[in-house]
Amino acid sequence: MDEKVLYDAVRGVWRASKEKVKTVEYVFGVYNFLIVAVYKPSAWFVCKEAKDKLPRQDIVLTPKTENRLFFVDEWYEQGLPLDENESFYIGKSIAGLKLNQSAQNPITYLNPQK
Repeated sequence: MDEKVLYDAVRGVWRASKEKVKTVEYVFGVYNFLIVAVYKPSAWFVCKEAKDKLPRQDIVLTPKTENRLFFVDEWYEQGLPLDENESFYIGKSIAGLKLNQSAQNPITYLNPQK
């Protein structure tokens, strides 16, 4: 998959909590249990409030989707390299994590272990 297409697919538009996303440090793009992309959100937006920044301009907002969220990763958009933590996660498997595989929302929040 083209890097730009992957970025736009991973960054939104998601049914997510505005409060919870404020604590998100990294967003992973996962394929077949492998982390294939890592982004560090610079900002989160509500779709109806930032139509010009939507991942794709062909997205049609409906009452069901207009309050969904998406992010931008300014570091990625500027073409800057991954930081040390982002590089660490690329290629790692999430197969061992206990995730709700039957959830309809493709978003899962993982909290760091203490």
